[in-house]
Amino acid sequence: MPSRVGEFVKLLFRNWHIKLLAVFSALLVWLYVEVKTKVPFQVQVEITDIPKGYRVFPKEVLITGEIAEKFHREDILRCFKVHLVWNGKGKYATVRVKTPLPKPFVEIESVYPQRVEIEKVNR
Repeated sequence: MPSRVGEFVKLLFRNWHIKLLAVFSALLVWLYVEVKTKVPFQVQVEITDIPKGYRVFPKEVLITGEIAEKFHREDILRCFKVHLVWNGKGKYATVRVKTPLPKPFVEIESVYPQRVEIEKVNR
């Protein structure tokens, strides 16, 4: 007489590829629902990578957009980073936003200002 554990293991691994596909499909549906429900956000972020000997005006940018509802928390919003794109010439630099989450979870609608004034500090 075969043992019950052996029968269970056989049943568990029978058609394992179909069961794995079902689990993967369930995860995709869950992910779709999580991404679909978004809420608006607005966060003010300080520019972090100002070159030494320079200053920017304004020092902060306002980012607005939508974020997945599960991730709309203060600790996630504090992880937004703003970097300067500047070739070392000119009076203005463009700002670039780095989000803490992949694109499906966060959509940036606007960044204000998109360009900041950069000037050399006289010492």
